Amino acid sequence: MYPLSEIKNLSSLDNQQVVRIRGRVFSKKDCGRVLFLIVRDGIDTLQAVLVKSKEGNPLSIADYNLLRKIENESFVELVGQIYSPEKAVLACSQQSIELAIMEYTVLSRSVLDLPITLKEAACIEDKKNENQLFSSVQYVKRLDNRVLDLRTDLAQAIFRVNDGMLFYIQQYLRGHGFVEIKTPKLIGGASEGGADVFKVDYFGKPACLAQSPQLYKQMAIIGDFKRVFEVGPVFRAENSDTNRHLTEFIGVDLEMVIDQSYMEVVHLVYQLLVDLFGALNKKYEREIAIIQSFFNVPAITLASALVVVPFPDAVALLKAHGKERGDLEDFSTEDEKQLSAIVKEKYHTDLYVVTRYPSCVRPFYTMVDPNDKRYTHAYDFMLRGAEILSGAQRIHDHTTLCGRVVELGIAPSTIAHYLNAFKYGAPPHAGVGMGLERMLKYFLGLPDVRYSSLFPRDPKRLHP
Repeated sequence: MYPLSEIKNLSSLDNQQVVRIRGRVFSKKDCGRVLFLIVRDGIDTLQAVLVKSKEGNPLSIADYNLLRKIENESFVELVGQIYSPEKAVLACSQQSIELAIMEYTVLSRSVLDLPITLKEAACIEDKKNENQLFSSVQYVKRLDNRVLDLRTDLAQAIFRVNDGMLFYIQQYLRGHGFVEIKTPKLIGGASEGGADVFKVDYFGKPACLAQSPQLYKQMAIIGDFKRVFEVGPVFRAENSDTNRHLTEFIGVDLEMVIDQSYMEVVHLVYQLLVDLFGALNKKYEREIAIIQSFFNVPAITLASALVVVPFPDAVALLKAHGKERGDLEDFSTEDEKQLSAIVKEKYHTDLYVVTRYPSCVRPFYTMVDPNDKRYTHAYDFMLRGAEILSGAQRIHDHTTLCGRVVELGIAPSTIAHYLNAFKYGAPPHAGVGMGLERMLKYFLGLPDVRYSSLFPRDPKRLHP
């Protein structure tokens, strides 16, 4: 038996060689005596050719008739000889070679009537912009049949970049002294002190799904792990049917001991993002080109150095451009877009950081600025007009933390184990939390975060 080859690894250098490949039947064309099959493996395609009753070909007319009638999306194995066609095969990614079929095996046949065709998934609905609703009948149908939708070039490209993004983040953090941890997702109280949680019955006791690993990663820091990170599911019971919210997503969280300032974390994360975007653009050039062919989004522009905009300055910029708003009012989605346009014009960057968020809009564990109680040592990273990750220095003094909990009306008993940990001494620390799908959305310029979620969960979807 010939060794199994991948379509992407074949080339004109294999001319006259006999190879064995596997893939899906993407399309067929019967020209009477010659059958053309386009076989697809992910984003790679190859044209296979069978000539009816050709001398020396072991395949019969019955074999020819079977292959010409085989259903699209059927999974087949072909053995054949590579050769160079007279003209380039423009319909395939492998344009300089074809496969002369010598043997075949139908490993799994598809049904004839597909609930959605790949041409529908790839062409009709993906030419979207951010102003269009994502809940159209066509896309709902695609998500209902996600297995087929994932076979498109667009989905294949997105999730290859997704894999690379996650791999590089983990590699970078480990290279900078971080230890990966895994924290509980079933907890007895809200992680963020809010009400937007999924409640579950835990052997007759009330529990909920974790909104973030925030409290546990801080407890790991108090346990003298100086730098920790976690990649895992995050659950948010927010009834927000928008293009950037999911009820379940992959959270990438990190926490670290700081020396002098929370800006140490800001600079580390900024360098992570700069290196990450550069690495992805280099390694996934082909995949990103496929994605851009659908959405026509320009590449990210970065400044030569980190751009930091304190919250009061950001408010001043918005007011100077006609925005009426309060000084301590949190940013709306439109505020973020307008501010990013102003920053882009002024600093020529799609990525920047807003610091010193008001204390009234941040969680209880956020360090309040000792020089101005209205503000905090908190920060958000903005990319292409939206927040992609949020972080802050945390309160590390037990008395101060307990006072903040009471001030915000949180029942101390619900987070007693967390609060008690600070009785034993805690180092100054800070961190960030980011949603992998949202980061991928804005890096690639996708119109909706559902594109970057393998099986998305939103307020209207709990399947497949």
